[in-house]
Amino acid sequence: MRATVLATALATVLPLALAISTPAPAGEKAPAVERMKVGGVSPEEEAAAEKYFTNTELLDQHGRARHFYDDLLKRRKVLINFAFTACMGACPVMTQNLAKVQEMLRQRGEQVSILTITVDPENDTPAVLKQYATKYKAGPGWSFLTGTPEKVSAVLQLLGGKARQPSEHTAKLLIGDTSTGMWVKTVATESPETIVQLVQHLNDPK
Repeated sequence: MRATVLATALATVLPLALAISTPAPAGEKAPAVERMKVGGVSPEEEAAAEKYFTNTELLDQHGRARHFYDDLLKRRKVLINFAFTACMGACPVMTQNLAKVQEMLRQRGEQVSILTITVDPENDTPAVLKQYATKYKAGPGWSFLTGTPEKVSAVLQLLGGKARQPSEHTAKLLIGDTSTGMWVKTVATESPETIVQLVQHLNDPK
């Protein structure tokens, strides 16, 4: 489904967290892909997108401070998912899957950033996330993000990834291009081939 294009006021936006909520639980078949537009290429739309996504400061696996919109989203194609390192359920499967996606996209010459946001910031420090990234052979351009519980919670909330407990987190995968404002959702356990196809055809006219 399509949402209203961002204009100069944030109030005109169909909130992203609502537009892409209620994903299929881990292990279930991915829902039909929903398409929506959030932001775009005009200065006014870009300013509204920055206001919506915010520049909340998070930390990546190298301990670097990263402003969420300016450093991680602005004018990029991105994949965003939610996980935590102590997860014994879907997280290892999702992370292995996204590692395959990243390699396939690299082979196709696609410049795409991957953002994995922890749902357990109290335990997932940058050092812990770095070990996790190394374990799954995450390549350049893949950021594993943490921060204070308050800041992480704020970002999870706006993306529809907040959970009462880490073990209850969503398997949602958000795929977006902030240079065009187009976003789709699926699940991070979807086949790598399907995810790659969604990335490559994200901006196709419909």
